[in-house]
Amino acid sequence: MQKPGKIILSLVLFFMFGVGAAWSQSTDAHHSKSGITWYNLNRAQKLAQKNNKKVLVMAEASWCEYCKRMKSEVFPQADVQKAMNRYFYPVKVDIESNAKVIFNGKKMNQEQFSRKMGVSGTPTFIFINKDGSVIGAQPGYMPGKVYSKLLAYIGTDAYNKVSFKGFKQKQ
Repeated sequence: MQKPGKIILSLVLFFMFGVGAAWSQSTDAHHSKSGITWYNLNRAQKLAQKNNKKVLVMAEASWCEYCKRMKSEVFPQADVQKAMNRYFYPVKVDIESNAKVIFNGKKMNQEQFSRKMGVSGTPTFIFINKDGSVIGAQPGYMPGKVYSKLLAYIGTDAYNKVSFKGFKQKQ
């Protein structure tokens, strides 16, 4: 027979980790210090389809210094926030996390999603159309001016008509 203390500890751990894992997908959105509202993947896809926007996934890791720099230096910039809010529903996934996500109706964890998207480094920004098709991915840190132009390039569908270099020159 188990001791009551072990049973209580087991229940506490179950609720701490079990509810936490469920929460990561069920939370619709959360606001960050950088001023960006981050959504869970399933909700972002539904909103993108409904509102004719795209989904932007930031694949990150807790140890990633360039991810931290994107959050502290780039995301707070007004041009970046304007472009992100205008064209995208942003999502963050941790490439090492077992937290569940739903992508195109299929359940998987964040690590599996990252592998499915071919993420090999962090940060990687994955652009997804409102229909769930992947437009492409861009790895690495970018200064705010470049990143905001990339967001506009993808968000306006200019990638279908002109190279990114050509798009930047017209801006």
